[in-house]
Amino acid sequence: SEKLEFFRQIALYLSGVSGQDKVSQSPLSVSVGEKEQVLISCSTTEQGQGLQWYRQYPNQALKHLVTGQTGEQQKDNLSITGTEVTDAATYLCAVETQ
Repeated sequence: SEKLEFFRQIALYLSGVSGQDKVSQSPLSVSVGEKEQVLISCSTTEQGQGLQWYRQYPNQALKHLVTGQTGEQQKDNLSITGTEVTDAATYLCAVETQ
């Protein structure tokens, strides 16, 4: 079956962020076939308004997908099930700090 490429960047910071803020995602990239499942994990040491997930196609603006959980341990997963060719994109997570 045709392979899909999913890429993500290590960090994306929003609104007045200092160099001490940390956001990490894994895996760096993943290839899957159609109608499979992908799980991308994100975590941060920052206290904020919840993790935000975005998708970006080449040469297009970021599109907000979903707001994750808030709390002391800021971790969230983005799950894509039944993958399609249109799911091939860059996926980013961010935390908006105060």
